[in-house]
Amino acid sequence: MANRILTQQTSTGEPVAVSNFKVYPVAHSYQVKMPGANGGIIWNRPVAVIVEDSEGNKQVLPVTDVTRWLQVAIVAAGFFGVILSWLIFRKSSKPAD
Repeated sequence: MANRILTQQTSTGEPVAVSNFKVYPVAHSYQVKMPGANGGIIWNRPVAVIVEDSEGNKQVLPVTDVTRWLQVAIVAAGFFGVILSWLIFRKSSKPAD
């Protein structure tokens, strides 16, 4: 396998027994390896859980990453706040004729 800078992988964890069910966590993992350096960055995020009942029926339940949505909302609010501030102060700082 060639050395890649960015690798994406989906993995299923070991099952956890809950009552009469087996629950399997599913996660995406992103790895960034820096060329010429030992190490890199690994980011794991949950995407779903698979629930298996005693008869072997499986159901996939997606996991919503609320923290990621809040981070995106905060960054977007900051971006629009900067643009709005720039527009307001740009107009008020022009010299009067």
